[in-house]
Amino acid sequence: MPADENGGLQSFNNSQIARWLEKGKFEHKPVQAYEPLASIPPQMLSFFSAAEKERAEFREAFVFAFLEGYKAKTVKRTDHSITENMGALCLRAGEIMETKNSPKLLGKREIPEKISARSVRRWLKAYEYHGLPGLYDRVCERGNYDRVLTDDERLLMYKTVLGYLSDLRKTPANIITDVNSAFTAENEARKAKGEPELACPSRITIRQAIASLDPHRVKLAREGKDAARRAYTPVGAGIEVERPMQRIEMDEQKIDLISLMGDSGLLNLLTHQEKLELGLDGERARWWITVALCVRTRCIVGLTLSRTPTSRSALKTVEMALRDKGVWADAAGALDPWAEAGMIGTLVTDCGKQFVSHEFRARMHDLGVSVLHTPAAAPWLKPYIERVFRTFSTRLMPRLSGCTFGDILRRGTSDPEKKAAITCEQLSAVLVRWIVDVYHNTPHEGLDGETPRNCWQRLTNDYGVTPPPSLPRRRLIFGQEIKRVLQKDGVTVMGVRYHSKQLAQHMMHSPDTDMEIRWYPEDIGAIWVKIGEAWCPVNAVQNCFHGTSANQWLIARRQLRNKHAHDAQVKAPIVQKALDFIAEQNNAAMKLVGLVQEDWSTERIEREEQAMFTGFRVADGDDELPETANEGLWGEVLPTASDLASDPSEKMHDLEEIASGRGETFQFPVEHQSDPSDSGEDDGNF
Repeated sequence: MPADENGGLQSFNNSQIARWLEKGKFEHKPVQAYEPLASIPPQMLSFFSAAEKERAEFREAFVFAFLEGYKAKTVKRTDHSITENMGALCLRAGEIMETKNSPKLLGKREIPEKISARSVRRWLKAYEYHGLPGLYDRVCERGNYDRVLTDDERLLMYKTVLGYLSDLRKTPANIITDVNSAFTAENEARKAKGEPELACPSRITIRQAIASLDPHRVKLAREGKDAARRAYTPVGAGIEVERPMQRIEMDEQKIDLISLMGDSGLLNLLTHQEKLELGLDGERARWWITVALCVRTRCIVGLTLSRTPTSRSALKTVEMALRDKGVWADAAGALDPWAEAGMIGTLVTDCGKQFVSHEFRARMHDLGVSVLHTPAAAPWLKPYIERVFRTFSTRLMPRLSGCTFGDILRRGTSDPEKKAAITCEQLSAVLVRWIVDVYHNTPHEGLDGETPRNCWQRLTNDYGVTPPPSLPRRRLIFGQEIKRVLQKDGVTVMGVRYHSKQLAQHMMHSPDTDMEIRWYPEDIGAIWVKIGEAWCPVNAVQNCFHGTSANQWLIARRQLRNKHAHDAQVKAPIVQKALDFIAEQNNAAMKLVGLVQEDWSTERIEREEQAMFTGFRVADGDDELPETANEGLWGEVLPTASDLASDPSEKMHDLEEIASGRGETFQFPVEHQSDPSDSGEDDGNF
């Protein structure tokens, strides 16, 4: 029945009560008459010290010895009888203690030969009234070990001891000197006034006063709030995650390696200005690395190199976490795949300006990713990515020439700048190979000895991974925002023409020709255009640009321009052959340099168009290539075995056939999103 006697009766069997007792969900509270039996005393017997327990144990044995003699009528409860039988009682008490304790535990315990009869009677009375607790005393609390100081002496001493709470970090010896000086000055003033002098406390007393200061306050005043937070912040159960990609921690760090900010000849098709924009200026400096880590599996899912961390480098790392990174693993010659990717659940970063910028947070909102920013100077709130950076510094960087070793003490007399020999693409290849083949295959202590790759495979079999957004949606989210004027032949970006039926209808029925565009440099085969209030995908007129990056197109255009400086138009099949030639000659290097954050701002796009694409466009021509089947798929299209087996001299010969040609009629492809009612009214020619 409830305690307030309101409600019905409910029965509980012994098995239920036993189970609740085991789980700590059941407590027995007796009625008031038996409350002392259930209440916890202020001082439990097991809390007493070993010396106090030893004294109580001897008293109990002596009481047992006396009760045996009293029962045998050999001793009485008088002082005279107790004194006459004292020897026999002490001997019997020793025997009782030996029988109750092991000789090893008993040790060398001395039994008193004589005890006051009055004390024995007091023990008997306490044992009869209170049982075993009556034999305990508080002898340990006797005495006053503190030095007797007057209020004035104590006030002056502690006032001076507070000088220990300073960022000057005075030593105890300094404080002792300050206290002696303070008492000397105070006694001089008192002597002048005719007042009694103060007694200066001893060195031990002053040290005890310093030791009694609040430890947190000492750490806070002497070393700062960050040190106090690290030392005294309580640690709970930690971060709990169950499935891959549920929590991603991302951060950037300047790597402990001085490398050559130049290329080794593989990127000879890039201009000097483009190499400068990539940071390949020939100097010796350190790169910034932005890394994204899956907390549950400890797999690295994103990696970007940059000269300075920006919101674009952060976005590139997030985008990399969504993609299969096999192209980079293949370009670096990795033996295992780098397929760890998926939709991000929660992204955890610090409060760096690149992570709290409006652009970054807006793109993460469009992507559907929840972003959690940790407070400044609190690295323990994202401990896993911080530990990865330490792993980079201690396990990988010491293997490379130009390592800075993290600090001057470890570096010693080594000169990293003179030993710098790693170039940009070499560093990219080393990072990818080490991550894919070494780090992901090394047993991890945080995973109970399991490797990150095996953990990923096991958990993806159990939970799976949320699929990331498709390529069209990636174009819309990560695309560069630019503006173009709509003309009757569509819109042109970097010499590539984009057109669709929706654009043609908008051209005919709306005077607004200033179009907002999302242009994706990773794949220039399509763009997104804002038509009215809706964003619509628009494909390139030529299918050869599907799966082609802006970098590959720039290099191909430069090759074509150098070969045919006077041609204003180029046939689409010839462009495709040039792109194939570039992919064959420079494919691996371009994939590795893709790890480096590149500037694709609006200003750079306009500069490239003015410098390279003025009066240039790809003619509609005869497009012999079939429509790409890779739209919406992951990764980048690599050359096939037949392409690689072809003779490069033949492709160079094909470049000789480049000639200007008249633009031909363009037929819009069938679009599934168009209104079915329009299919019979428009023949598709424009």
